[in-house]
Amino acid sequence: MTTLVSNQQNIQPINSAQLVGIFKAIAPRSFEKTFDGMPIEAINKAMKICIEGLSRDEINTGLRLVRDNGFCPDPAMFRKWCLGITGFGTEQQKAVDSFKGKHAALANIIKWVSDRDVEITNAEKEAYNRCYEMFSNLNYSNNYERSAYYAYEAFKDNYVDVVNEFVEKGVTQEKWSKPPQIDFSVLYAKTDCDTAAEVSPMSKEDFDKRTAYVESRIPQIMSDRNCDKTMAKLYALAEYHGSGKDVGGAA
Repeated sequence: MTTLVSNQQNIQPINSAQLVGIFKAIAPRSFEKTFDGMPIEAINKAMKICIEGLSRDEINTGLRLVRDNGFCPDPAMFRKWCLGITGFGTEQQKAVDSFKGKHAALANIIKWVSDRDVEITNAEKEAYNRCYEMFSNLNYSNNYERSAYYAYEAFKDNYVDVVNEFVEKGVTQEKWSKPPQIDFSVLYAKTDCDTAAEVSPMSKEDFDKRTAYVESRIPQIMSDRNCDKTMAKLYALAEYHGSGKDVGGAA
């Protein structure tokens, strides 16, 4: 009789909406990251499609893995867990889940843009770098709200890409540190090299090397230091001379 009851329960339709609710109750923060703003109706429908043909015992196997791993897979991944396929993508999803969600990252970057003492992560900074121009042009836009919307959406898309790239490279989430300050005195301090240069002007080869270095560094410096091109060029020149690249014509 017990076996018969168990078999009857096993073949009863499983309520996908109830299952989604269990997901959310077990790992609420991970659930929000996984489904990130997706309508609950769409999540329920996707879950219904992905659990089709699964027994209640198999569903329970999947739910135990959600509990033990502490994070929420997407419906297709959950089906694999239910069927005992746990190696596929599991570790990668854990790594992605260790990063802040894109909405929280955007909120943090917006605060950082106004106050550079706000702590941000390496992934947030890299995503900001990829759409720096959009943020820097906001105050000059004729339609701030529209420009801000596009900048924020671009940041969120970039952030998702950055997190996936970091996970593939084994880079973990960590606090972003400001680049060290550069001493501009190297641009005008008289040194032995300067004295020699007065007698023997910089060769065209050395001049071209310096120009190539400066031009290659300007975009990154503008992004890292949030400055204009003129200021970035000064930073690049200071880097070049301060690092000794100009000594002996070294690149």
